[in-house]
Amino acid sequence: MAPKISIITVVYNGVLKLEATILSVINQDFNNFEYIIIDGGSTDGTLEIIKKYQDKITLWVSEPDNGIYDAMNKGIKYSKGEYICFINSGDILIELPIENLFYFDASLIAFPVQLSNSKIVKPVIGNELKTRNTLHHQGCFYKNCSELVFDLNFRVFSDFCLNQKFFKEGKDIKVFSRPIVAYHDLGGISNDRKYSREIFRVVRQNFGLHYQFLSWLYFKKQGFISRFNSLINNA
Repeated sequence: MAPKISIITVVYNGVLKLEATILSVINQDFNNFEYIIIDGGSTDGTLEIIKKYQDKITLWVSEPDNGIYDAMNKGIKYSKGEYICFINSGDILIELPIENLFYFDASLIAFPVQLSNSKIVKPVIGNELKTRNTLHHQGCFYKNCSELVFDLNFRVFSDFCLNQKFFKEGKDIKVFSRPIVAYHDLGGISNDRKYSREIFRVVRQNFGLHYQFLSWLYFKKQGFISRFNSLINNA
């Protein structure tokens, strides 16, 4: 019987964080899943950690790639599960939402994620998704299909692009307010401010200049609120 879920971890030189990620996956009570690790050719001891747990890992490969989304696409090609989720190095799988995945069928089923700053973000669809990514990929379970491909033109926010594309095309997306399925480490590249302009490129590609401007306004407002709160707290 094919596994219900494919869990994919991509990593490159992640020796400090990978083991906790692996343990969070292999210690799940539910066992009808496959676990795939795609390593980008690490040289820092990451491979030793992978080999330590290789009897619990369905498949792993280590070879150079063209970045995180190239590695994620590679993982998709190896996957045999009905649904695919990505718990990358540094992230922690808290719970597999088995009941929801068994009883609901959709192109994308999304759940809340806890961030490393203790904030819990719940998935939202609608106009919010047109201006910002309201579906964290650590909480997303994608139906395994030919349309599940990350656009390599985006280095950091290709998951946002895919989520917008699915929404724009009217694909069935279901969101749930519980359970919290994963912990996301904010120390990753997607939280580096120097890549923030890529968000606006994604929005423009999928929804045009009008929503690109609205997205810019949203993040300007959020930046102002953050600075104001910082001044108040430090007063």
